[in-house]
Amino acid sequence: MYRVQPPSHHIKKAITMNISTTIKAAALALALPVAAQAATINDGFNFSYNILTSPGTASVSYETAGKTWDIGTISFTANGSYSDISLVTITFSNTGKTYTAWTAGLGNTATLAAEGFTTSSDFTITYTYAEGGSGVVLTNATFDASEVLPAVPVPAAGILLVSALAGLGVAKRRRNKA
Repeated sequence: MYRVQPPSHHIKKAITMNISTTIKAAALALALPVAAQAATINDGFNFSYNILTSPGTASVSYETAGKTWDIGTISFTANGSYSDISLVTITFSNTGKTYTAWTAGLGNTATLAAEGFTTSSDFTITYTYAEGGSGVVLTNATFDASEVLPAVPVPAAGILLVSALAGLGVAKRRRNKA
């Protein structure tokens, strides 16, 4: 029975691939504390989630696509130990409001509600996990959005009504003359 030994270049290639994989994993781990997402607001239900490590930030940018949106109450849920969750703050770029009042839930969950708003400008929700946390915190946000339709100009509607009534009067007069 013969035993074939792999050539030394195969061993070098395997070692190089393992080092390369390790470097890529390290780069990904460094990028996670500053994660960012982007989403276009949809009519109806909207959802996003983030994985946070301490210290770190994550953000979700919402694009209005040139429309005006009525954003309902934004509900946040966090999973992790409450001592870690309490270190997470949420900030809105368009209103400048910061929320920190998490309410402990069942098990390892907590909730927070942020007041809704109306906007025609893109906005970002930023999650900041302060230094001192010991575990990973998973957060998600949900909200309903509805497009605000432009108002119908009332003066134009009045002019159309008066024009239609005048047209009916002229038509009746012509019919009576004939």
